[in-house]
Amino acid sequence: MRQFLALAAAASIAVADSCHTFTLANSPPDDKAVALSSYSYCGGYLSASAFVKNLSYDKLVTLYWTNADNKSTPLNAGSLDYVKAASDDQSWELWSLNVTTVPDGVDALLNITYVAASIGKTNSQQLNVQVEATGDPIPTPQIPTIYKPYASPSDFSDDITNWLKPSNDSQTGIAKSFLFNNINIPGAAPGTVIAAQSYSEPDYAYTWVRDASLVMDVVNRLYSSAKSEEKRQLYEKILFQYAKAGAQEQNDPTAISGMGEPKFYLNNTAFTGSWGRPQNDGPATRAITLIEFANAYLANGGSQDTVREQLYDSDKYPQVAPIKKDLQFVASNWSSPSFDLWEEEESAHFYTRLVQRKALLLGADFANDMGDHELSDKLKTQASKLSDTLPEFWDSARQLILYEYGPVLRGKYSYKDISVVLGVMHGYANDNVFSYTNDQILATAYQVSTSFLDVYKVANTTSDESGKPLGIPVGRYPEDVYDGVGTSQGNPWYLTTMAMAEFLYRSVQEFEDAGSIIISDTSLPFWKYFASSVDHKAGAKYNKNDQSFKTSLKSLTGWGDAFMRRAKYHTPSSGHMSEEFNRTTGEPRGAKDLTWSYASLLSAAFAREELRNQKNYLTNVADL
Repeated sequence: MRQFLALAAAASIAVADSCHTFTLANSPPDDKAVALSSYSYCGGYLSASAFVKNLSYDKLVTLYWTNADNKSTPLNAGSLDYVKAASDDQSWELWSLNVTTVPDGVDALLNITYVAASIGKTNSQQLNVQVEATGDPIPTPQIPTIYKPYASPSDFSDDITNWLKPSNDSQTGIAKSFLFNNINIPGAAPGTVIAAQSYSEPDYAYTWVRDASLVMDVVNRLYSSAKSEEKRQLYEKILFQYAKAGAQEQNDPTAISGMGEPKFYLNNTAFTGSWGRPQNDGPATRAITLIEFANAYLANGGSQDTVREQLYDSDKYPQVAPIKKDLQFVASNWSSPSFDLWEEEESAHFYTRLVQRKALLLGADFANDMGDHELSDKLKTQASKLSDTLPEFWDSARQLILYEYGPVLRGKYSYKDISVVLGVMHGYANDNVFSYTNDQILATAYQVSTSFLDVYKVANTTSDESGKPLGIPVGRYPEDVYDGVGTSQGNPWYLTTMAMAEFLYRSVQEFEDAGSIIISDTSLPFWKYFASSVDHKAGAKYNKNDQSFKTSLKSLTGWGDAFMRRAKYHTPSSGHMSEEFNRTTGEPRGAKDLTWSYASLLSAAFAREELRNQKNYLTNVADL
């Protein structure tokens, strides 16, 4: 067998002359399916290469190590990526790992594992290799990175108020129209929501469980506020159809991952191709939406018998009533790893945990109202157990809520992901657990949003034609490579950019309701960036009548409008919103008329006008 030292060296990152690569194996082993070939730990950067036997198409190769304190946690690991074939017959491959600065250091390499997913086999090599650091002293990174704000917006702006006014010709009216164009499209099963009427490059002609629930949450808010009897009946009909469609999905015998099946054809049968499954956030978000609809329906004078028969009782009415079955699934499966909302990684995800927690808490109260006291008690117990796991997502070294608690996957070494902010928006249970004003949430929102300043060229455009500030263009995560059609370089998304706007509006509302702001060391970077007009100091407290309180919240409001203006700036005059806008040119990119983009705009608009105390806004939009 040929020597592979040159291949191993090629897989390592380029290092300075003072760095050294330690070679453990020059060629693939005869007695195992995975073997570490080399490693280098230089200047705080860890790189490694490994030989991997080509046993299956789907592979997950992970290197585990201990930190500087000789402790092993789920964070002390990284996934390797394919580099090239390592044998003429393609039976061996070379994989590599390149980790940017590791905040908690590396002491020893423990083992390397190789999961051949398609054949269900796991292979591993025990290492216990004491790591020798070379090169310059390990740098102490500035965590978090401190950015100087490029603008100091303040308060609401008339241009955004006009853009979002409750009329058919405003962006709000256009978004509502396009959103409903994607519900119950001709030929689709009743109650389904097409992600986008894009049938190739990319093909989004499916109904996703999570996405549909978030769209139907908007429909329910319209239903809850409508004064027009015609509109209210329309929304009610759609929501009952959606519930029935959910029950059909639960009982589809072709669903590969059962209740965790993420997407369905428009005839509401399960998609059975290769995909990231299970996705266990879907049953939770569907339960949340339908419980809130059930409560709104009862508040509108609806029958409790109808709620029980067409929404809640999956035992007696399994073909139409999905809520109870969703709640039972969440209670039994919340601790199981599943794929994230971006459908890319299987792990324990903050977003998924937060929406599951809200479903359990809402479900406990709702089950009690339905007289199902045994299930109510079970849901409360599981919600408490889940809540106990949430603190582990906070990483004090990174000053960040980790989007997932586990090994680095898909090269996401920053651990920054807007899904944390979305988790608060979709999963906050109004009980002060990871609220909009939580210091750790604020710190994470700052780090995630500003991380895109150095990623997207379009971020260099900081004002519109009239000189008004544009918010930061926000994508999913800094290392993203999905470009809307294939893989190259990731782009900002409309829905994530507007999510930052909604987050800030709701934060301001929560601070106003609390009547005070306390600045901590953890939240200080957030305040210094998004409320730079005040000289904030850790330990400061502002009460409702203090000028610093008022100025700070006006600044957050101004940034909220700036994020909405960023979305507006990249939206064509027709009002059509795609999934993404190009990181360099700002032109729309990816699936056209993404339903979630319109739902995000409407949700942000509702939060903004609630903050403006426009009590009739939601009703006026509902009655359009």
